[in-house]
Amino acid sequence: MSVEAISWALNLAPVPRDRGGKRNPACKTVLVGLAKHAGPDGTEAFPSGRTLVRYTDLSERTVRTALDRLEADGIIRPCDPAIVAAKIKRADQRPQGWDLAMHLVRDALDGEDLAVLERQFPGLTVRVTLAATGIRAQSGDDAGSGVQQVHPAAGTPGDNGADGVQRLHPNRPWNHPQNHPPPTRARAASVRSQPVTG
Repeated sequence: MSVEAISWALNLAPVPRDRGGKRNPACKTVLVGLAKHAGPDGTEAFPSGRTLVRYTDLSERTVRTALDRLEADGIIRPCDPAIVAAKIKRADQRPQGWDLAMHLVRDALDGEDLAVLERQFPGLTVRVTLAATGIRAQSGDDAGSGVQQVHPAAGTPGDNGADGVQRLHPNRPWNHPQNHPPPTRARAASVRSQPVTG
């Protein structure tokens, strides 16, 4: 279970809207159900359809429609079937696996929402402000989608090394003493003999 994925699904996910402009409750509850099974980065969620029906109290057809809408809007995408196969050996019991697009953020967050959510998602207010002022293109976001990204787009410069790998301890060789914690010493349990009273 991933607290990060569930928090994103409940607070930030750009859930598809109904004709009246309200976020579709079936899509949202199905997304929360998927998030419950996803990793902290939103990947590898593969609850069965029956599980999603049980979570949401929706019909199997409504769950399937919600999954189709979420996929069509790019909020979820099929994950690698080999991952599901590696975790569930019997082919007849393997559900469809999904990855959640946790970099997406809904565009209807007001100041009060941002004040609360900033604690859970540091930097969110800055991203929303930049998106509202039209600086979306610099961070690689799609200006026409109405959705902004929490994390920088792929290819955005970061603090990684030339090989694309971020170092845990920059400028220290792998065998530097400060890169390794000191060995722990096992404590022997001390047992005292207690006088027997009777």
